[in-house]
Amino acid sequence: MAKQKPIVGKVITTNKPVILDKGKDQQNWSFSFRYYNQTEYFGLGEISTKWFVSLLEKLRDLCKEDYDNFFKDHRIKDANRYHTINWEAKNIPIKRTDIDWVDANVIENEEDYPFFQFQISTGLGRVIGFWEQDYRFFNIVLLDPKHNMQPSKDFDYKVTDTTIEQCELSSLLMDIDNIKGLGCLIEGCQCKEELNKLPTKLNRGRFVYFQLEEEYYGEFLEQTKNKSVKQLIELGLLSS
Repeated sequence: MAKQKPIVGKVITTNKPVILDKGKDQQNWSFSFRYYNQTEYFGLGEISTKWFVSLLEKLRDLCKEDYDNFFKDHRIKDANRYHTINWEAKNIPIKRTDIDWVDANVIENEEDYPFFQFQISTGLGRVIGFWEQDYRFFNIVLLDPKHNMQPSKDFDYKVTDTTIEQCELSSLLMDIDNIKGLGCLIEGCQCKEELNKLPTKLNRGRFVYFQLEEEYYGEFLEQTKNKSVKQLIELGLLSS
């Protein structure tokens, strides 16, 4: 049985994007993060806020770029260090097949789905991904703040270790699991019993969020003193 492509349409076997003919409308870059992941040598631990600002600004600037101009002008491509990934590069710390969170019919089809990289800036690393077959958007697969994807001869082909940054929720869940694994000196400890019930799935209803202006904070404390959660919710509903 033939392998199914991610997007129905004409199979494109060239590494150069085909410009869709939509009259005079400009065809700009757009991005998808559905295949993005962190992995060894491509983690974002200890990366500064300024780096993320630079990344977002780079993606913003490329979203203003017209396909036709970008892919026909070698100077623009060179300025962005845009090129295919050389999986045979010296000291490259990852193989294409290691990217196993991407659909197999993409990873196993390098001819139709070559991986590309472009720079955030000269000193801030690269963005790695591949184009959908109709080239409507670029799937970001890895972020490479340490230039590990294509080790440079200028730096003796050095590969730099990175750490994987966890989101707040993942970190919280890990902390809870670690605490649940601790022993308790008190026999029949209620806190221990309740902790081991997590997650209770009691939060499957709607989540309500509100923000209070500073000038009303004192009044809020006075009105909510010694009130239960139920009473607080009722107070909010009656006041809205």
